[in-house]
Amino acid sequence: MLKNLLSKLSARKTHVGIECQPNGLAVAVCADKWVQTESVASLRPQILHSDILLDESSISDQATMLTDWVETHGLTACPCNLVLPSSDYQLLLVEAPDVPEVEMREAVRWRIKDLISIPVAKAAIDVFLLPHDGSRGKKMAYVVVAELSRLSSLVSLVNQSGLSLESIDIGELALRNLAYLQDLDHPESRGVAIVRLLEGQGSVSLYRKGNMYLSRQFQIKYGAGLLDDIPIDSFILEVQRSLDYYERQMGQPPPTNLYICGDNISEDKITTDILRGLSVPVKYLNFTASVSVDDENKEPLLHACAAALGAALRNSVAGNIDSVGAP
Repeated sequence: MLKNLLSKLSARKTHVGIECQPNGLAVAVCADKWVQTESVASLRPQILHSDILLDESSISDQATMLTDWVETHGLTACPCNLVLPSSDYQLLLVEAPDVPEVEMREAVRWRIKDLISIPVAKAAIDVFLLPHDGSRGKKMAYVVVAELSRLSSLVSLVNQSGLSLESIDIGELALRNLAYLQDLDHPESRGVAIVRLLEGQGSVSLYRKGNMYLSRQFQIKYGAGLLDDIPIDSFILEVQRSLDYYERQMGQPPPTNLYICGDNISEDKITTDILRGLSVPVKYLNFTASVSVDDENKEPLLHACAAALGAALRNSVAGNIDSVGAP
């Protein structure tokens, strides 16, 4: 049944999202056209497929693995958005130079040269400004820094597979698309926070009106197995620290909800102590409540592919974010 469904994907307008992970590639396929189903009251994106392609070897082997997957599911020439693993980039928050926007990237390049772990001449740099109300009068910007050689190898990986690469993204911005969907039916929302937990690490990001205001990564002793609990004390400490900074230093109202997702995250892992330990309402990120999901896409797999799903949704969600006039 699944194979029959996937063989028809090439006939639909779809996007592929890929996240490079330590143990392989997370992949997701989403339809560009939003649909309405019995489980989703209003129009929502449709997740057609998600999977983890396991491989711990070289880029060349991953290319073969990805090519086979693309050919098997009839996705040749399908547009693709790629998400970098967190180990492949630095995300810095800096004061934006007082230059025209077209000169911003080059001006930032020399401002951060002593803050990054690679020579600036070997770095690819991108910049996006914080919303004007998120910096208390100062013009601030997030800077993404990645090694050019690594990006080149990943571009080759996608190109060899037969997919058509449209963008290279980071996990924090891919998750923004999922955050937007959580707020879609709540026009009075103060925004949302998303905490993603992986083995040994986590990230907390805060979004409002389609914009990312704050994101930080942290280390945590979470084993990411089915029976591994979330370390309560360290989790609360790291997440509340970010919430406090967001409210006190950035002058923002607390988010309406904080959603938890990640590898082998289930609703029962969000304990009463976690619910009581944070200053905002905490919820399990339930994908089926915000997107149309086929039966083959089970919740644990969707959580493992969260950033890939966000990447696959990039184009369809972006148009909706723009339509609400996000600053």
